[in-house]
Amino acid sequence: MRRLLVFFLVLAISAATFDIGAAADLPDSAYIQGLVGHPQSYSLSCESRSAADWAAYWGVNLSESEFLVSLPRSDNPDAGFVGNPNHEWGSIPPNSYGVHAKPVAALLRQYGFQAKERHDMSWRSLRSEIAAGHPVIVWVIGQMLSGIPVEYTASDGHKTTVAHFEHTMIVVGYGPEQVHLVDAYTGLPQTYRLVTFMASWGVLGNMAVTGSWEGQPAADAQDVEVVLRLPVVYRRSTTQKTQPASTPPKKPTLPETNLVQPGDYLTALARQFNLDWYDLAILNGIGYPYIIYPGQVLRLR
Repeated sequence: MRRLLVFFLVLAISAATFDIGAAADLPDSAYIQGLVGHPQSYSLSCESRSAADWAAYWGVNLSESEFLVSLPRSDNPDAGFVGNPNHEWGSIPPNSYGVHAKPVAALLRQYGFQAKERHDMSWRSLRSEIAAGHPVIVWVIGQMLSGIPVEYTASDGHKTTVAHFEHTMIVVGYGPEQVHLVDAYTGLPQTYRLVTFMASWGVLGNMAVTGSWEGQPAADAQDVEVVLRLPVVYRRSTTQKTQPASTPPKKPTLPETNLVQPGDYLTALARQFNLDWYDLAILNGIGYPYIIYPGQVLRLR
């Protein structure tokens, strides 16, 4: 019995030593050069923009619009793109939302990538990818904001976790206390504190897409036919509705300003006053990530 206990003790010590040694194999800092970002073209196309920039790093020319229209559509973000890419950012399904890692990885595989969706990915696994020269697409909240996970059941009965202001960035580097990423919204490199990144990444369960280019498209993707599953007109319309000629225009009843209250956010206020959220942001000089604060006075017209 004593010999058996000694055996298990030695085994446990060996395992612990192996883990420590494996962790020590990773450098304290790593940075991937050569990934060039571009700003996303539509309100909700961050995942397609990240996929296109990620593909370009591997030398594969893949347009954001091509990727976007090639994604399946669904009210389940784990199965396809939810909603219209022109709609306001910040909603959750079944309203326009975006797409999660599984459909993105599946489409990348059709283009010949060894892409894999990841859930509950560890910080060590993420560092291993970066140290190996593999950029990683991650799902975070806005510009590294904290968020609240929401359980959602799609029409097919599938349950998943969603969050307001879901967004993607590409991790290209790390250090002892920071993470370096390329933001799909601006296309620019950003650096965040590690604790800030981990909190935001954790809202959707440390979701990511990892992989590399294997150089051989899948057999059914030799001649990929791009099927328009999303609205043909992506850009937000600037056409204003007019009253019939026989009806005199109504006097505006909209107040000139609104005082932001705790719990308010830009898109909800825009809906409340029947305004376009993007126009409201421009009117008040609010840029990405479109955060407003209690006590702030917003111009409405």
